[in-house]
Parts: sequence; C-alpha cells; structure tokens
Amino acid sequence: KSSNLIVRSHPDFKGALVVDAIIYNRASFSQPFPLLELRFADPNGQLIASRRFKPSEYLSGEMAGKAEMPPQTPIHIALDILDPGAKAVNYSLSFRSPE
Repeated sequence: KSSNLIVRSHPDFKGALVVDAIIYNRASFSQPFPLLELRFADPNGQLIASRRFKPSEYLSGEMAGKAEMPPQTPIHIALDILDPGAKAVNYSLSFRSPE
C-alpha cells in the first residue's frame, strides 16, 4: 500500500521533481520489496512518461540494502526525477513484482 504521494518541483535542480510517498507492507510477514512504477499522464489519461524503480534506487537510511520489507512499518521514499513536462498533470504509483 502507498499513501501521501506528493510530487513537487525539486528545490535545487531546474527541470526536476521530487516524489515523496509512504509505502507499507500490510501483510503480517516480511516480503521482498517491490518494484515501484511511477506513471505520468495527460488530462485525457494518455501516458506521457513512466519509470520503474528497483529497491536499491528508492531505499535509503536504515532501509538501504534491505531485501525484505518488514510488516506494518511505514517506509518513506523520496525519488528525484526529471520533470516529464507541463502536460503530465496526473500521476500514480503502483507496485510490481520484483521477479
């Protein structure tokens, strides 16, 4: 599960964005961290840009290098990405199998 998905202009780099979110493993057991897929679409729902992130790309701090996502633990992620442009007004974050 993800929550608190926020996309904002990068404070230091022009033409870049910062994506913040909280992810949770809602299961009662640890499981592998997923691939995260970030998608941007225009007002008509047409895909403008998408990218998948491996755990090694989105985990930092005490979670960096971990293979298993602990149960019922909120994990903050922050991604620096290139701005896909003014037409990319809708965005979503989804989970994909790491295999």
